[in-house]
Amino acid sequence: MKPIHYIYIIGTLTLLAACDSGDIPEKVYTVDETGYTVKLTAQVSGLSEWEGTGYTMAVAGFTADSKFALMQRALPSAIADGSPVSLVLSNVSSDVRNVELVLTNSLRKRIVTLAAINMADFADNATHDTIRLDLGDIDVSHFGVLQSGLFDRACIQCHGANGRAAAGLDLTRGHALAALVDRPSSRKEGYLRVESGNAEGSLLHLILNEGGENLLSHNHTEILSSQFKANLEEMSSYIDEWIDHLRPGE
Repeated sequence: MKPIHYIYIIGTLTLLAACDSGDIPEKVYTVDETGYTVKLTAQVSGLSEWEGTGYTMAVAGFTADSKFALMQRALPSAIADGSPVSLVLSNVSSDVRNVELVLTNSLRKRIVTLAAINMADFADNATHDTIRLDLGDIDVSHFGVLQSGLFDRACIQCHGANGRAAAGLDLTRGHALAALVDRPSSRKEGYLRVESGNAEGSLLHLILNEGGENLLSHNHTEILSSQFKANLEEMSSYIDEWIDHLRPGE
């Protein structure tokens, strides 16, 4: 493979701020003939929550037909919230279809994707040294994963975007947690939207699993199925695990 040269930007373009010791020099990563190079830059919070859990927040490469990362590099967990992170995944082979900021388990299986780039977009027209995944400020805590991986992707179009909040439920950033946890449903009497420590009794669980299409007027099960074809089971399990680990007042 000949050297590849391209710059790609996802989300908000962010220049890493100068630290106390002065400006952070920009490093140049040259792509050699073994594959592409992808560079993630972000200011990250919540990484420490994954330490010792068996999960890894990583930049990972996936083939078209596998839930398991062909290659990955973990983001360092022992950094202060809001710290700049610069991480390079090099020698990305032509077998890799997507490079993602993703939560994986101990087997490197995809759980939730927070951001992704399709490598096919760079096959024929790359012109610069590094493919960039620039994410600005990003929260990768337990709830931050749900916000970026689920609510922002599949829910806020009805629940919060453009001032619309169906059923009075605002799932936009800064509002979702308080609107969900131990809050009574405005559409299903006797149910909490999310009941701390009880996934199976929570309306969020019920409407996103088999039979949930009949609980409310809108088919939420269908939305989840269409948006998460590659990791539907993993997404559902992650939601339940998050709810079961909640404690009242958290």
